[in-house]
Amino acid sequence: MLLALDTAGVGIWEWDVAANRLRWDQRTADLHGVELGSFAGTAEAFFSCVHPSDLPFLRARMDTVLATGESFLEEFRVVRPDGSPVWLQVRGGIVGDDAGRVVRVTGICTDATGLRAGREQAGRALQQVSDGVLVFDNDSRFVFVNTVMSRLLGCDTCEPVGEQFLDLEPSLMGPAFEKLYLQALDTQLPVESEADYAAFGGHFEVRLFPSPEGITAYFRNVDERRRAEAHRAALITSLSSALGRARQLFDVTAALGQALTVPDVADVIVRSAWDDLGADCAIIMLVGDEGRVRVVTPTVQSERISRLLELISARGTAATPDVLRTARARFDSRAEHLADYPHARSLLEAAAVAWIAHIPLIVSGKPIGVIVLLWESERVFDADERAFLTTLAGHCAHALERVRLYEKQLSVSEALQRAILPQRLPELAGVELAARYLPAGRDVDVGGDWYDALVLPTGELTLIVGDVGGHGLRAATVMAELRHAARAYALLSHPPAMITSQLSSNLAASDSAVYATAVVACLDMAEKTLTWSCAGHPPPLLLDGDCPAFLEVVHGPILGAVDNLAYRQDTVTLPTRARLLLYSDGLVERRDASITDRLAVLATVAAQSDTLSLDALCDRLLTEVAGPSGREDDLCLLAADIHGPGSRTRTPTG
Repeated sequence: MLLALDTAGVGIWEWDVAANRLRWDQRTADLHGVELGSFAGTAEAFFSCVHPSDLPFLRARMDTVLATGESFLEEFRVVRPDGSPVWLQVRGGIVGDDAGRVVRVTGICTDATGLRAGREQAGRALQQVSDGVLVFDNDSRFVFVNTVMSRLLGCDTCEPVGEQFLDLEPSLMGPAFEKLYLQALDTQLPVESEADYAAFGGHFEVRLFPSPEGITAYFRNVDERRRAEAHRAALITSLSSALGRARQLFDVTAALGQALTVPDVADVIVRSAWDDLGADCAIIMLVGDEGRVRVVTPTVQSERISRLLELISARGTAATPDVLRTARARFDSRAEHLADYPHARSLLEAAAVAWIAHIPLIVSGKPIGVIVLLWESERVFDADERAFLTTLAGHCAHALERVRLYEKQLSVSEALQRAILPQRLPELAGVELAARYLPAGRDVDVGGDWYDALVLPTGELTLIVGDVGGHGLRAATVMAELRHAARAYALLSHPPAMITSQLSSNLAASDSAVYATAVVACLDMAEKTLTWSCAGHPPPLLLDGDCPAFLEVVHGPILGAVDNLAYRQDTVTLPTRARLLLYSDGLVERRDASITDRLAVLATVAAQSDTLSLDALCDRLLTEVAGPSGREDDLCLLAADIHGPGSRTRTPTG
């Protein structure tokens, strides 16, 4: 064993405290730079070798050891005879008597100069890092504290060195670090955690790395990182919220774009208030042309909302005049609202309102109405949500203004269309006439469909149905020209073929780039015949009782397609009682069905309605063939009930 210790450069020493006798082996003497034969063998002889700077600390330390009887591990410098300092590491144990007094101290010593130099080099490097660094030996003593850590501890870097960590004031490091330290000591594995260290004034990430020599701890302040993470999380939340609101705004805008009436827009607003805003009730109030505020009744509403609408229709909301006057939104709790409008208590109680919002509907800087949103539960509106609701209300306002203009224009268009069409149908013995006109389902412009009926001086009856392609002023102008021209040619007793030929030439010469179709029919009650000319138009339908037959001969292309084209005509002998239907393609055409199938539907419904009056027949055709809504084109329907004696055979002639 002695050989092994010597080979390892370890010296052995023993101190007889009572006799004050200090015995060294050769290696210990060599480490101190002292000739073993000349060493006096006393404690003072040993202390005389110690570097003056380390001597006070070492004396005090030995006094503590003798007083407490604890073992020790110390590093200090000795000065050799040549003046060179050497770092020694000395470890000692105590031998006591039965009375507990220290009688002998034994131990070993090694040259720690190289180890110390390595530590100092590492220490200099650790002094430069931004983290606080602590190094503990295997006895949990501080062996290194860098500058950053000393500031956190509020002490000099050398002050805690040699002290045991567990002996420190508990509040200095805190229970979080003690728990982490004991975990690293027990597992001998790296550990880390984040905790609030009140004594250090912040939140720290602490990492501990065990090694055979002890444990190294790193303290890093993460307050800035946590603030950055919190800011990033808030930003992500804000962006996510903004994205969600943008999606809501897009969906609502798309739905508003499909709305054609004020109730349609109200439905979109109510659904959005329910689904996207979590409101329990949404009420839309608009300012009419006369300046009065009216409540718009949506089609989607519960019985409870209907009762609220009745209350508001009778009284209005208290804040509406102020919101219309100031053009500023209000977002109120129940208490805030009642503070300004105490007379609104009965309404709020009936609606069980906790929060209420009044958002003006503004177009071109002018309020046109107010959206009122009610919540039964508590609701807090931040700046972003208020801005979103204001933006949403702006889109709703423009949609409402658009559909209100649409409804006005539709009324004007229908009035214009009906002004161009005959105000009344002529009367002729043996013939009953009925007509219907419906505008397109989704177009505000005047259309190009027309019908006419006139009794000629000869006693014949001329029936005309035409269709100018498109909508708007150009279509209406061409339609009016064709109608008046056809009427004039008919009054000149021109036959149907000459009328269609002349209309086509007129349209081709006009260079209007508009197409048209028409069917002109002349009914001779004396001869009981029908002569007709079809210019690219859907075929007339002739009904003999419940037997329908289309007059399918087409006598020429659409009007205006070819200049100076002579159209043909055909004549059919009518039965004793017959019905004749002239119509425009808006009655039968649909994008999702073939024209053949649609004509078959028309024939079937007309045949099944043989026992109905002529007006009832027209109404049924509009309901079951044209459909109640969604038409893409105008439609005209001109129907004739023909009575009187005559043959039931149909004989077309050229």
